[in-house]
Amino acid sequence: MGYFDDCRPDQRFTSSGKTYHNGSLWVVYDWDQRRTITVSTSWEEDDEDFIFEALVEHVDDLPADAVLIQVSRDGELLSCSSDIDDDRTMIPFYPSVADFPQGLRRVRRSDLTEIDRLGVQADLTTYESLPGQIKRVAFKYYLNQANIAVFWHEVNCLIRIPKYPNIVQFDSLVVDTVDSEDKVVGFTTNFIPGGTVLDNVSRVFKLKYLKQLIEVVDYINLRLGIVHGDICPWNLLISPETDDLQIFDFNLSAKLGWEGDVQNNGAFGYDVDRNDVKFVVFTLYEIITRDLHFREEYHPNELDSSVVLEMDAWEQHAEVRLDSPVSDYRRVLKEWVNTRKKVDKGITHYTQAPDAIDWPPLPEFPLVPFVGSMMRKPAQMRQDMIRRGVEFLRWQRPGSCELPLPRPQRLLATGEIFYDDVGGKDAVDVVEVGGDFIGNGED
Repeated sequence: MGYFDDCRPDQRFTSSGKTYHNGSLWVVYDWDQRRTITVSTSWEEDDEDFIFEALVEHVDDLPADAVLIQVSRDGELLSCSSDIDDDRTMIPFYPSVADFPQGLRRVRRSDLTEIDRLGVQADLTTYESLPGQIKRVAFKYYLNQANIAVFWHEVNCLIRIPKYPNIVQFDSLVVDTVDSEDKVVGFTTNFIPGGTVLDNVSRVFKLKYLKQLIEVVDYINLRLGIVHGDICPWNLLISPETDDLQIFDFNLSAKLGWEGDVQNNGAFGYDVDRNDVKFVVFTLYEIITRDLHFREEYHPNELDSSVVLEMDAWEQHAEVRLDSPVSDYRRVLKEWVNTRKKVDKGITHYTQAPDAIDWPPLPEFPLVPFVGSMMRKPAQMRQDMIRRGVEFLRWQRPGSCELPLPRPQRLLATGEIFYDDVGGKDAVDVVEVGGDFIGNGED
């Protein structure tokens, strides 16, 4: 089952803003179909939940080129528009391949086949890594300007982390061509089957996994000067090949002690409230007890690791399997926490780490037409780009309700439906948006 098959509306949709003029207009991004839909009401609607609930009832039945719908107070669909003037889709900046170190493996987005949807802007995909060899990888990408800087710093961090047995490794840059230039639109990492530590309760959580988690946190913090920032059971995997714990997902990471990318909302900046030692404490507690209420109810700055460390007992959940007494896990954890209290006083900035990693700043945004002049902008309106005849990346894809596709169809990471060897030749189906031809052709 994919992420969007049974998710809440607020997990599928994100509102990027609303305006009031003779009613309300809500601009909503659908992460499942990877499209922007504006929801219009004849009154001033303030309730985001109402907008999401109305949209979820209709979005999977809308035409592929629909960009705006109007709904009634009962959430019924009153009208639907595909007019380019109603299109509020924003197309973000993507860095050039030339902005990255040479020698990194690359794979074209059109060579990736979507297998499953792992979450927002993250899919399980496959590609032919060598002739006759199909590789499964996690494909991570971004679709809006809010994630540009986060993506830049995450991928640059990941490509510079040396191969380590307890870190899910970088695989490839994902590239696509816009205006005859190859752009980096995402990256892939090795896919580790078996589910996360949170999801796979039947698997024994061995004491050695805790020790490996401690070791990898020490490695990235104290040797590389990197703070993961989101250590939790759902960001931990166990490799079935090596029986090693591995951490992944560095999108909330930071350079230790760094103020962050000040020109881009402080992206990758260090937040002491997200320090890895504290989060390891809560992670082990959550793994053993299955009690997630601390992180569900409190913000990182409100979490105090001493609250769980000083508990008289951690009640092992009935479904949780361990290979040692709970007391052994708590002892190893407490000894490490005490050690880190001393060690951390000697390294407060990533530049003090012996093998510190660093990378260039985010490249300048391009000069684009904006209100009669040229300005550097992180994103452009799709309707303006269509009018100017400017190329842009297309991401829209069928909703999860239409999956899996029947053979011989495959869904590419571009959102296109690929027909394998139909009538002796391959073919591709895509869609038409705002009168601009995007679809129904042969490869």
